[in-house]
Amino acid sequence: MGSVDAFEAGTAPASGGSSARRRRPAAALRPMIINYTGFHTEFTAPRRRLELPTGCVTLVFTFSDGLWVSRTEDLGTARLRPATQAMISGPRTVPAIGVHAGVVHGLEVNMTPQGCHRLFGIPMWHFEDAHVDLTDVLGPQGRFLTERLQSLPTWTERFALLDGVFCARLDDGPSPAPEVSGALSGLWANTRSLSRVSAATGWSARTLRSRFREHVGLSPKAVARVFRLQHALRMLAAGTAAAHVAAACGYHDQAHLSREVKSMTGLPPSRFVLLRGGLAPGSVLDRMPGRVSSVMLSG
Repeated sequence: MGSVDAFEAGTAPASGGSSARRRRPAAALRPMIINYTGFHTEFTAPRRRLELPTGCVTLVFTFSDGLWVSRTEDLGTARLRPATQAMISGPRTVPAIGVHAGVVHGLEVNMTPQGCHRLFGIPMWHFEDAHVDLTDVLGPQGRFLTERLQSLPTWTERFALLDGVFCARLDDGPSPAPEVSGALSGLWANTRSLSRVSAATGWSARTLRSRFREHVGLSPKAVARVFRLQHALRMLAAGTAAAHVAAACGYHDQAHLSREVKSMTGLPPSRFVLLRGGLAPGSVLDRMPGRVSSVMLSG
């Protein structure tokens, strides 16, 4: 996505390119939803975007055809399929690819896993292996929400509609588990503290894994891998040498860092740095502040 501006629905980028409107949700939703972003791109050629593991959840509403998606461990063999009008992508340890034909118009909602669990009321493991159609989660309401959003004339009105829909669901969803919230905060602060963080919950290892699968969608160990990857990508994007990144982020050595980055992003570290082009975390290319979520792929 391109620079944030104040364009409204129905107005394509004036000279081709990409425009976006980003806003935080209503105050009551901010512990669960990170942001809303309305987007409209208009290019003369297809665009390929690599989506990296972030530990967060993305709900995408598409107002136009021509978007294809795939979750894959091998970029060369990714099998793309048409995106549904509203789809949810949960936390993952492998990359995803999004391809559009040049013109794409829609809106995305980025949220925490616990926020998704509360707002949609189903275990997060439901989102583990695939992009999930919103109708599978909300039924008829999910089927018509995209149409309602598209029919509104401005992004401000669309964001307000989402605020209303999500606020109405707050009292119906499951309560967040403070032990899981604390463990997530501890792991983000120090990905090498898995044993200490686990012990602080007071749960057995089996109970901890079960609660993480329910509230987050990944095991504690997988969450730690994703968070460590994010810390490493932040440093690599800033130009830090790979050997220093490996030591700072708790990898055994530089080779271990390279294997993990390749396994979880589909790219070796040097290729990631080249494609990233020096953009800081939370740039206009990224879905949310402070995280490295995307790179543009050539060809």
